[in-house]
Amino acid sequence: MKPILGILIGIFTIFISSARSPMLAAFVLVLIFLAYLNKIRYWMALVGFILIFVAGIYFLKHTSLSDFAFINRMYDAIFKGDGYGRSYNMLKGIDIFKNNIVLGGNILFEDGMYPHNIFVEVLMSMGLVGLILFGLYFKDLLKFKISYIKEKTYNLPYLLFFVQYFVLVLTSYTIYENMEFWSFSAVAVSIILFCNDEKIKSDDGRRHAAGNY
Repeated sequence: MKPILGILIGIFTIFISSARSPMLAAFVLVLIFLAYLNKIRYWMALVGFILIFVAGIYFLKHTSLSDFAFINRMYDAIFKGDGYGRSYNMLKGIDIFKNNIVLGGNILFEDGMYPHNIFVEVLMSMGLVGLILFGLYFKDLLKFKISYIKEKTYNLPYLLFFVQYFVLVLTSYTIYENMEFWSFSAVAVSIILFCNDEKIKSDDGRRHAAGNY
């Protein structure tokens, strides 16, 4: 009962706030789950849901419910490709980077806005130096193996939270504003390093248990 209530509260919050980024994050997480389960009926159910959702947004847009901001924003995103200034802000951030390639330029725009993309923001504010530091911090994510969650499923929620907030910082928030992203990124990196270290200790390099000579 509690998980259902949590989902309903989450849906209600997204609807009231007219946020689209959480919808994208949820879609990515569903794709990960379906890839993990890899069953045709689930893929077909997802396709069916997407068709119903898109058709529903189109229908509601042409009714009296079109006054709801969520319906308007979703309609504009799906049928008009309107990012409500996202593309403009990202291009503006890239222009600032081009003028200050090595160390970057502004942290924010003159009006206090930001690029709504963490990579563009890093390049804009810290240039190539910042991007290198950013890459070094996250380089251990490349050591991830699917076995780390197959053998220890309790790691899965933490890694999914990281994926969720990673999607969100690609479309909104600022580097210093999304503490959840940095918190779960630290947890994700720690899990991967711990699992990788365990693998090294249990393997002598010839895929035999350590000490099995």
